[in-house]
Amino acid sequence: MSDLLIGIDLGGTNVRTALVSRDKDVLRIDSRPTNAHAGLDAVLDVMAEGVHAVLHEERLTIANVLAAGIGAPGPMNPQTGVVFSPPNLPGWKDVPLADAMSERLGIPCFVDNDANLACYGEFWMGAAQGCENVCLLTLGTGVGGGIIVNGKLLRGVDGTAAEIGHMIVNRDGRRCGCGTHGCLEAYGSVTGLLQTAREGMEQGETTTLTERCSGDLLSITGQMISEAADAGDAYARSVLEDTGVWLGVAIASLINLFNPERVVLAGGMTEAGDVLLDAIRNRARQDAFEVPGARAEIVVATLAQDAGVLGAAGVALDRYESA
Repeated sequence: MSDLLIGIDLGGTNVRTALVSRDKDVLRIDSRPTNAHAGLDAVLDVMAEGVHAVLHEERLTIANVLAAGIGAPGPMNPQTGVVFSPPNLPGWKDVPLADAMSERLGIPCFVDNDANLACYGEFWMGAAQGCENVCLLTLGTGVGGGIIVNGKLLRGVDGTAAEIGHMIVNRDGRRCGCGTHGCLEAYGSVTGLLQTAREGMEQGETTTLTERCSGDLLSITGQMISEAADAGDAYARSVLEDTGVWLGVAIASLINLFNPERVVLAGGMTEAGDVLLDAIRNRARQDAFEVPGARAEIVVATLAQDAGVLGAAGVALDRYESA
């Protein structure tokens, strides 16, 4: 009987593939270079090779697979499975990815936004198991996100819902990479964290970060700030706290809008630890309505780099059964 799912996480550098049972047993995970520079057909070949590799390792065939889910970078249309023009996949333009992979594999394939699938992964198998309403923020170079309402991913009419990093938190604030001003991403990402640190140092703040970066402010890293804070640097600590406050402000709005059981924080910034996390939690609870603010747990993701590929498998099952 076909009761296995394939999850594929398509990144600009690597393609990760998971073989997962309907009962959430992770049987095998494969990772291989995307080969993006070689063009569309080469990438599709790599994706198919990953699928056949995980099946071969388990001595199975595609006949054992119910469906496949594919997480791809946006923009895209999740309903049609067309990926428009992902910035880290050169030469891709209006690619019918779901149909192309269905033809290659011989099974139903479904495409969704990679950040949405990271959210679904934590909902299905990670830090938000047992919840029906979840918000996830990925905290890295930018701020990504996903939202689940009543057990279903919130995609929006154009498939662009849950762009949490582009919530406006400061009307006349910093210019964001998207072109507007005051987005959460300009304050609550690693990019925003570094900008906050540099602004204070340019104004004469005393900090060991000056020695750590040898006076080159452009070479400051998030790890430097975290290590300086751990070593007792008051300014580095204040930078982490300030970044956490911006994130807490945005999360309070999410709590008031969606009344989730859990808000999950993923990505490398969570490694900054309690200085950042306490600031996030304190500000979110301060600004949110009392009852939903008290209810919503703000937790760190547990699936790490596997969230997207496992979420893709989970969404494959959900969409197959809903079709």
